Amino acid sequence: MCGRFVIDDGGEVAEIRKIFDELKKHYGNTIEFGSVRAGEIYPGDVVPVIIPSEGFRIEAVPMRWGMMNNYNGKLLPNARSEGAYEKSMFRESMRNKRCIIPANGFFEWARFNPQNKKEKFLIRPVHSPVLYFAGIYEKFPNPSGVSKEQARFVIMTREAKGHIRSIHSRMPVTVERRYILKWLNGESRDINEIFNDPVPEYAFTNMGSVG
Repeated sequence: MCGRFVIDDGGEVAEIRKIFDELKKHYGNTIEFGSVRAGEIYPGDVVPVIIPSEGFRIEAVPMRWGMMNNYNGKLLPNARSEGAYEKSMFRESMRNKRCIIPANGFFEWARFNPQNKKEKFLIRPVHSPVLYFAGIYEKFPNPSGVSKEQARFVIMTREAKGHIRSIHSRMPVTVERRYILKWLNGESRDINEIFNDPVPEYAFTNMGSVG
C-alpha cells in the first residue's frame, strides 16, 4: 500500500520544480493552491497531480489525496490495481479519469516480530530522483462549500516485488516517463502493461521506531 509519500517543494529537483511552477502559474490565486502541501504527504492533503490536457499534452492541477467510501464514509488513499475495472467505485475513473502523482519517495512500516515496535522506512528510487505513481480520480461534493465539487485521487497499488516484500505485501504502481501519456489517455486497459518489471531499484532509509 502507500500510506504516505514525500514530495519536495520543487527546490531540489528540476522535474518537481517545473510542476510546482506550472501549478502556481495557473492556480496561484485559488484557494486550492493555498492548500497544496510539500514534504511528507498524508491522506487528505492537497498535492500537484498530472492529468491529460488537449492535444496530447499534460497539465498539473491541485488535487486532494483520498476518495470517500460511499458505504462507510472512510477515506481510501489506495485502490488495488487487480480488478479495479470490476469495482463500481473505480470503474468510470479507470476509463476516463486517470492521473499521475509525482513523488520523491514513499513510506512503509514493518514489524519484524510481534514484540517489536513498527519501523518506518523511507523508500526512494536509486537511479532517479522522481517517482510517478499511477492514479485515478473522481469529483465529489465539496463539504467546505467553497466550490460545488472537489477532485480527489487514489494511488494504484500492486503486489510487492523485490526487497519491498520484506517490509510490506503491497507497493504503489509506478509509471515510467515513456508510459505516462499511455496511462493518462487510457490506451492501456490492462494496468499490467505499464508495470515496471523488474521494479526500480530502491534505497531504504530506516526512520526509526514508531508506535
